[in-house]
Amino acid sequence: GYSSEVKGYNVTNSYTPEQTSVQVTKAWADANNQDGVRPESVTVTLVADGVATEETLTLTETNNWTGTFTELDKYKDGTEIVYTVEELELENGYEPVITGDATTGYVITNTKTPEVIEVAGSKTWDDADNQDGKRPESITIRLLANGTEVDSLEVTAEEWAWSFTDLPKYENGKEITYTITEDAIEGYSATV
Repeated sequence: GYSSEVKGYNVTNSYTPEQTSVQVTKAWADANNQDGVRPESVTVTLVADGVATEETLTLTETNNWTGTFTELDKYKDGTEIVYTVEELELENGYEPVITGDATTGYVITNTKTPEVIEVAGSKTWDDADNQDGKRPESITIRLLANGTEVDSLEVTAEEWAWSFTDLPKYENGKEITYTITEDAIEGYSATV
């Protein structure tokens, strides 16, 4: 692995130390940024033999959330250096999981479960305790998200209550406005 150069009676042996590179890719598991809190960039630090180095990469959508640490020494004192990566702390509830290795590249997947809410309500009858016997055995409640129907429930006389659960709180980073409507009941007027 050495080259020799002879000048007069002097010999110079030269050797170029091996170098390597480490690729890192950021992946997102956040329902396509449903809550709208994904950062515009993340910073990844290169770690050599368990010690953080000064080398960092800034990953953004512009660089497809991918970067490479290059021109890295492969060995130190004859022993191969173990390179890993770590991400600087993210806010907004993201949890990073690092997979891969220095040879195949690292993937840092940031996971965030989108916020969910519940929409619940109950039915009150103002009909003199069903004096005329016209009260139905069930009603249909329709759930609308930003004006578009997304679900419906048949509510019976057992409880006259409903609950829509695990509803996304945001869509494309904007809070969803939930409303309900009730299918018309003959002889009754409804107020929500």
